[in-house]
Amino acid sequence: MSGYWHIVRYELFGLFISPATYISCFYFLALLGVGFRFFIEGFATTDWILPPLSSLIVGLVFGSPALIPFLTMRAFAEERRLGTLETLMSAPVGCFALVFGKWTASLVFFCIIACLCLCFPLLLWFGFPDQGQSLGFHMPEQWIGGGIFLFGFGCSFTAVGIFASSLTNNQMVAGMLTFTLLTLYLSTMAFSFGESVEYEHLNTLGDFIRICLGSLNQGLNKAQHFAVGILDLSTLIHQAIITFFFLWITSLQIERLKH
Repeated sequence: MSGYWHIVRYELFGLFISPATYISCFYFLALLGVGFRFFIEGFATTDWILPPLSSLIVGLVFGSPALIPFLTMRAFAEERRLGTLETLMSAPVGCFALVFGKWTASLVFFCIIACLCLCFPLLLWFGFPDQGQSLGFHMPEQWIGGGIFLFGFGCSFTAVGIFASSLTNNQMVAGMLTFTLLTLYLSTMAFSFGESVEYEHLNTLGDFIRICLGSLNQGLNKAQHFAVGILDLSTLIHQAIITFFFLWITSLQIERLKH
C-alpha cells in the first residue's frame, strides 16, 4: 500500500509541475467560463430542459476530451520513452497498484479542475444572490447529484486515458487516442439522447443491446435524474465497470511489457 501512495504522490507532483497541464487547464477554464456566461444570459429565452448548474456539469463532461488527454498522456508513454518504466516495475509494487496509483493522481487533478469550474456558479450566487437563487444554485440536491454524475464519468474517462497511454511511448499519440475514444463515447451518448428503453418491455434485440450498453447510450438521459438529486445506480455501476475494465486491461498491458 505504501508503494501505491508513493506512485500517487509522484504522479501528482509531475502533473503540478507540467507546463502543458497548466496551459490546458487555463484554456479549458477560460472557454468554459465564457460559455457559462453566455448560457446564463440566454437561459431565460431557451427551452433547455436541464437547470443551469446541471448544464455546466454536462458541459464539463463534453469538454473532457479536451482536458483528459493532458492529464493522462504522460502516465506511461513518458515512462516508456525515458526508459524509466522498467525501474518502476522493479519496485515493490504490483502492476495493478502502479496503474491504480497513476489513475488516482489523474482523477484527483481532474476533480480539482472540476471544483474550479464549479466556482463560476458560486461566484454568481454570492455576487447576485437573487439571480442565483432564481437559477436554482441554492438547491443542494443539484450540487450533490451533479457532482456525483461528473465524478462517475471522470473515473471512466481518466481510466480510458491511462489505457491509451500504456499503448505507446509517444505522448501525442496517447493524447490523440484518448481524445478519439472519448469523443466516440460522447458522440454515442449525444446520438442516442432522447431514446429511452423500458426494462419491462424488451421488444427487439436492439432494445436488449441498448440496455446492456448502459450509460454508453443512456448516460445523457440519466443526467436529468442527477439534476434533481435522483441517483441512478445503473449509471454509476456502469461507470464503475468501465473504469475497472480499462484499469484491468492496462495492468495486463503493463504486465506484458514487464516480461
